[in-house]
This record gives sequence, structure tokens and C-alpha cells, in this order.
Amino acid sequence: MPGRGVLLSLLGSTLLAGVAAASDFEGIIVLKETSGGQTAQQQWWLKGHALRFEEIGPDAGRGAMIFDAKKQALYSLHHDEKIYLEISTATTSESQPQAFDEILITRTGKHETVAGYACEVYHMKDRSDGSTGEFCMAKAIGSAALFGMTSAQAGGASLWPGWMRDLFKDGGFPIKGVDRDGKGREEAHWEAVKIESQPLADRLFVPPADYQKQEMAVVKPE
Repeated sequence: MPGRGVLLSLLGSTLLAGVAAASDFEGIIVLKETSGGQTAQQQWWLKGHALRFEEIGPDAGRGAMIFDAKKQALYSLHHDEKIYLEISTATTSESQPQAFDEILITRTGKHETVAGYACEVYHMKDRSDGSTGEFCMAKAIGSAALFGMTSAQAGGASLWPGWMRDLFKDGGFPIKGVDRDGKGREEAHWEAVKIESQPLADRLFVPPADYQKQEMAVVKPE
């Protein structure tokens, strides 16, 4: 699977609970990403308190992730086996991810238009390894579910730094970006090829009726 940019990795793999007000955008965002000579598409379906994420392409996995902020639930779908896992996001670690401590975000003052939407360019630097990147943040195309990942957790304080919450609070979404290693060599880039506001069926945000629920394996401490 092609590697993602820093922000997309956080959104795609770390879905945390919390309901918050954001934009009321409902629709589909399609991103084209390239890394290591491989290209795939990311598709995001956004609707209020729910979102769905899936990768499409020869190198993509055969699965999808559904996050429901109101239910405080994350569903991992496996299409080939027609099974799904349900993970409660009601409780999370109380410590902020340490990876954020070394990340610096600065505004560049630059603006672009991608897939018909205006966005603002930010520069990112990871002080731990010298890697850098840029991403272009659009407004008013996020959702309550998307912002919920970076807002207050159920019954607790936010796990995410203020700069990340600020980026997503007004329906923010990174629609273009590039990642470089510590020597300035490009590692990955992505760009929105489609942003379409449209009504979405509720069935997209629940496991299909013919998928069987699998229980999570519990590892007991020795």
C-alpha cells in the first residue's frame, strides 16, 4: 500500500471519538496518492457525525474503515471475507501522542485552487528526523466526524495539540500535500481529483447486513 502524508496517515489510521460542530459538508472526496512508484486512490465519504474511508487500486487493501462519532464506534470492514470488527472509541489513552511534540507547523502565505476548492499552504517539519512537507488545507469540506477525531474525547480532554484542532475546526481537509525525507527527497504526494457535494445513503456508514461480526482477540498479560 502506498504511504500517505502525515496528516492523511493520522486521519486514516487513528480515528478517535468525539462529536463537535464543523461544516455541514456531505459528499465524496477522492485523493490520488503516489509513493514508492505506486499510485492508489483514497476515497472519503463524509456525512455529519459519520465518515467512511477506503483505498482503491491494485496495491490497495480490500477493506474500508467507518467511523461514527455519535456511536463512538469504529468499524473495520474486510470485503473478501465479508467480516468486520467493531472497536469502541469511548475510552482512549490519556496521553497526547508523542509524535506531535516534534512537529512544527507554519503558514506560508501561499494559496492554491485544487479540484475547484481554494486552500491555504502550510509547511510542516518534524524535528526528530528532519523530514519536511507541505499541505494545502481547504475549508468547509470537513465534517463533524472528521473534526471529532481532533476534539475532546468522551469524558476527557483532547489528545491532540491545538494546532491540529485549529486546522480541522472549520471543516478543514488537506486536499494536496507532499512529504520529504530528512535530505529533502520526495517520499509521497497526494492531491484531490474530485470533491463533490451530494446526498449520501446511510447504508454507507454501517457494516453491510451480510458481513459477519468478528470478536476482537484479547491478549491477557502474563
